[in-house]
Amino acid sequence: MRVAVYALARNEAANVAAWEASCRDADARVVTDTGSTDGTQEMLAAAGVTVVSGSPQPWRWDDAHNLSLMHVPADVDVCIRLDLDEQLDPGWREALEADWKPYTTKLRYWYHWSESVRFLCDRIHSRGGYRWTGATHEGLVRWSGDDVEAYSERLVIRHHRQPGKSHGTDLTLLRQAVRENPLDARMQWYLARELDYGNSDEAVPAFERYLTLAGGTPHERAYAYRVLARRQADKGTRRLLEAIIQSPCEPEAYLTIAERAWGMEDAVAALYYARQAMACHQNNQTHTSDPRAYGSAAADLAASAAWKLGRFEEAARHAAEAAKRSPDDDRLTKNAARLARMVAEPGPKPW
Repeated sequence: MRVAVYALARNEAANVAAWEASCRDADARVVTDTGSTDGTQEMLAAAGVTVVSGSPQPWRWDDAHNLSLMHVPADVDVCIRLDLDEQLDPGWREALEADWKPYTTKLRYWYHWSESVRFLCDRIHSRGGYRWTGATHEGLVRWSGDDVEAYSERLVIRHHRQPGKSHGTDLTLLRQAVRENPLDARMQWYLARELDYGNSDEAVPAFERYLTLAGGTPHERAYAYRVLARRQADKGTRRLLEAIIQSPCEPEAYLTIAERAWGMEDAVAALYYARQAMACHQNNQTHTSDPRAYGSAAADLAASAAWKLGRFEEAARHAAEAAKRSPDDDRLTKNAARLARMVAEPGPKPW
């Protein structure tokens, strides 16, 4: 099996050394430079990486990555798109050779966006039959033949975001991508999300349109309903319940309902929904999740609600869980210790 790593680059000198070291076991490494002025090209060439120059005009990401793929040698079997701010974990070559089968055309693997966020990604593919499609948020599309996926638990790629570097998306390219494929639910979702990031009034109709399209994922649809709940106060609770229906193992909607109930002094509902949020699997977090929902917030709220309802031992358990989830939070640590002492004290309780 011959394996190639390919990438685009522009002014990535700070990332070259780590990137090159992580993919040194590849049979070929090809980087298409789109106009670096910081020595990126020279550093890559000195490390034995094949460097070519090119930049599609007008700029769009699918054309750029297809140009990069075109420079991969024709005798390569498997291609790995590895951006310069990404690195392969050690042992990737052995994992690839073990999990790639003779009939495989695309491999899914774990992509670590940050220390706490990971998801399955699909940028490892056979040399022929694939192309990138979409002006931005480009997707890998099987152009000819059947798409046959395999999965690797051991092959991991990690994203290392450079501090201070902008990763903004060009809204013009997103609008163009939706114009080209108006029935593409994935692209419509990305457009709606970007509009929401920019606090645009267009976000609501964009997400509502997304929800009318076939396709999409439960996670995306739940996210859409959560945004609509935030932006449509009169429909907020209903939208949150719709989010739960779409993806019942995500804690965000449960936590939001719990906090709203607590604000209305409804401790029963607050405790119920906080418990539901706590029960969600902590490994569900993706790059579009609310990190707060995967931390101590639900357990902390559950402790307060249980205490108000006179469920003191339960309150102490939830307080301990909150402290466990946020061990560096001094308030939570002290609160858990105080409730544990109060519950453990012998004799009549002051409450």
